Amino acid sequence: MIDILVFGAHPDDAEIFMGGTILYLKTLGYCVSVCDLSMGEAGTYGSGESRQEELRRASVMMGLDDRITLEMEDGNIRNDRENRIKIIKVIRAVRPKIVFSFSDKLIRHPDHKYCGEMVRECCFLAGLEKIKTENTPHRPDSYIEFPELMITRRPDFIIDITPYFEKKKDVIRCYGSQVTGEGEDDSGTKTLIRSNNFWEILDARALQAGAMGGVRYGEPFYSPNPPLIPDPVKSFSREIV
Repeated sequence: MIDILVFGAHPDDAEIFMGGTILYLKTLGYCVSVCDLSMGEAGTYGSGESRQEELRRASVMMGLDDRITLEMEDGNIRNDRENRIKIIKVIRAVRPKIVFSFSDKLIRHPDHKYCGEMVRECCFLAGLEKIKTENTPHRPDSYIEFPELMITRRPDFIIDITPYFEKKKDVIRCYGSQVTGEGEDDSGTKTLIRSNNFWEILDARALQAGAMGGVRYGEPFYSPNPPLIPDPVKSFSREIV
C-alpha cells in the first residue's frame, strides 16, 4: 500500500505544484507515488518520449516509490467514463491513504481542471463495489487539492517547504525541454513555463504561501474536510520571516 498518491495531468505537474511537499513527505518515511494522466505529448516543446525520460530523472531525484503514466490524450483530457475507470483502477491497485490533485476551481489549463474533477470523483467511486475492476474497492481517507501557479484564494493549510525549496527547483530542472536552465536566454520562448519569468512566479508563489504560514517558503492546499490539528499552539504560532 502507498501512503500518498499524487495525480497530475502532465509530467512535471506534481513537481511544479507540490514538489517540495513530496520531498518533505519522503523525509518522513512515507511511500509516495505519482500518476500522470498523459505523456505531455501536446506540449509546445519536447515530445511524449523525451518527457518520459525527463520524468524518470525527476522521479529518482524525488525518491518516488512508483510512477504511473495513463497515456490519456494530452490537451484533450476529459471527464468521461473511460478515463474515470482508468483512474479508479489506479486507486484500487495502489490503495493510497491520501490522494492529492488539482483543484478544479479558477483553473487556466483545461487538462488540469478535468484532472482534479475526475480524481476527486474517483476517490469516491473507487469505493463502490458495483463498479467492477480486477482489484477490490478502495476509498482513500482524504482527497487534498492544490492550485495552479497563482494562489487566487486562501488555502486551507500550508506545508513548510523551506528546507526543500532549492531541491524542488533542481527537480523541476530535470524537465529541460519545458523550463529554462540557469542563465539561459529566453527571448525566443513561446510559453510562460519556458521563460525565466516562470522561476520568478514560482518563487513568488512559495513566498506568498510561506508568508501565510509564517515560514519562508510554503505550498498551498485545500481540503474538503477540516484537518485534525494535534498541536494547535505549534500549528497556529507564527514567526516573522
